[in-house]
Amino acid sequence: MLVRRLLLCWVLCIISSPLFAQAFTVEGQVRNARTNQPVPFATLGIIGRTIGTVADEEGRYILRFPAAPTDSLVITSVGFFRAAVSPQALLNGQREFALVPLEQALPDVVVQRRQVKAGQLGRTQPTGDVLWTTGSSGKETVDDEWGWELGTVLTPKRPAYLDVLHVYLATNTYEHLRFRLNLYALENGRPGRALLAQDIQLTTTDRQRGWVQLDVSSYDIRLEAQPVVATIQWLQSEKTEPWDKYFSIPVRRDKKQLMVERENSQAVWTIQAMQPSLYFTVLEEVEKK
Repeated sequence: MLVRRLLLCWVLCIISSPLFAQAFTVEGQVRNARTNQPVPFATLGIIGRTIGTVADEEGRYILRFPAAPTDSLVITSVGFFRAAVSPQALLNGQREFALVPLEQALPDVVVQRRQVKAGQLGRTQPTGDVLWTTGSSGKETVDDEWGWELGTVLTPKRPAYLDVLHVYLATNTYEHLRFRLNLYALENGRPGRALLAQDIQLTTTDRQRGWVQLDVSSYDIRLEAQPVVATIQWLQSEKTEPWDKYFSIPVRRDKKQLMVERENSQAVWTIQAMQPSLYFTVLEEVEKK
């Protein structure tokens, strides 16, 4: 659904059914296979399903299955090879997962930019037809509801360098929110190959609302003159009071299917004829005359 229903703790407390009795919970930690150090904000999910989450800054996670797992759990993080854990391993009690870091030998490159001019990509209006709202239940730290992504299709008319990311929060009851910026190639009308090798994160201050900004100019991200998908992924949220936890982003109806959304890093993308209040200021390359 476009406007997500908030999951409230008291609802869970009063509901009792065989489904909850059969729930299977996995709780543990994701570590670097070479250093044994935690992998912060690693993503965990089941391919094609809405079961998934994100680890915290210490690599700790909690993931609830509606029943005993029957599919492999996929763990990913920027800068690491993805790993898959079989359902049998989960049933046998495996709770710590190791990711192998990618080793990339980067040559020395001197980047010479052409002449550029300021521009914008995305929706710059702070209002919309509806508020895309999401929230979490009563847990104060590690949450199994983290991981969703919301974003938009961008179509640069000419090559451009990303300067500043802008996201509008119409409401926000959290003391702290953390998001990851993701960029994908647009393939067959949906997000495809991931384009970023850096883990770029956006954080908010206490109950921050309005335009939240992140300077990304130092990453030297260049977009070609072709469609690309930009998303923010919910990594973390904190609030001392466990109730009334949510935030929202304005969304406007559009003739084109521009808004993308998925529940977690392995879920199926949904495409909507909408556009969220999310944009970049950019430096567009100017053709020499």
